[in-house]
Amino acid sequence: MLGWEVIPRIGFGDFTVSPHGVGIAIGYFIGTTLLVRRARARGFDEDHAWNAAALAVIGAIIGARFAYVVGHTDRFQSPIEWLQVYRGGISLVGGLLGGFGAGYIYCRIKGLDFLKLADLGAPGIALGTAVGRIGDLVIGDHLGKPTDGWWGWQYQGGELISSPPCDPQVYPTANGCIEPGMVVHQTALYDSLWSLVILAILLKIDAKPRAKGVLVTVWAALYSSGRIVTDFLRIDKTWFGTGLTGSQLTAIAVLLICVIALLRLRTKSPAEPGETTAPVDD
Repeated sequence: MLGWEVIPRIGFGDFTVSPHGVGIAIGYFIGTTLLVRRARARGFDEDHAWNAAALAVIGAIIGARFAYVVGHTDRFQSPIEWLQVYRGGISLVGGLLGGFGAGYIYCRIKGLDFLKLADLGAPGIALGTAVGRIGDLVIGDHLGKPTDGWWGWQYQGGELISSPPCDPQVYPTANGCIEPGMVVHQTALYDSLWSLVILAILLKIDAKPRAKGVLVTVWAALYSSGRIVTDFLRIDKTWFGTGLTGSQLTAIAVLLICVIALLRLRTKSPAEPGETTAPVDD
């Protein structure tokens, strides 16, 4: 059984940073580095890869905060607090959608093939997500419901800067809140491990001829499937009487779109791996 005392801030003296932010930054850099290496190997202009990734950072921040605010409006007392992202509160699903949106805009402006670039970046997204979740593990983020399984994670104290809502029907404590010593599902860990599995699957698919767009669509379908499952283990706001979180509803919509897209891509002739990511003149 895993478990440790969470660390909300790290640093020296008055200078401190959040392990959460550090994890995201490292994950994003590692994922982008893999994207650029793949672009270079496939003859795709690596400057465009770097630029698209840089613009995607902005889109990811906007999307991550927007999705969180929409899903948790009851936690904000004024619209000004919506912009205070430094106080915590982001959505990975929203960040991914925002990053893809920004990348699409860049490709449209530069006359690049978005699906080719997205296929190049899919393994990097999986790797970056796996690494970035380490920050969540350090701060004890995304803690879920209690479990007796050997795979459970024990909360051993420390300030939870984004602790799950208190619920007497979920946590068997006097105040209904999670307390040190309790063993729960650590959904960030599940997400990290699932992303590594996705990475292995993508690399296997990438070694064979395939139609353009297959790689990124498979990533989206697999990741969405994982979020649908793990969110049942979380404690979060549900919508429209469905018992589903906002991330689950979004993931279900994305999964349906991906299934339709993959069925259509099956009718297209596969190309050699190198050809599916060939450069596009701008």
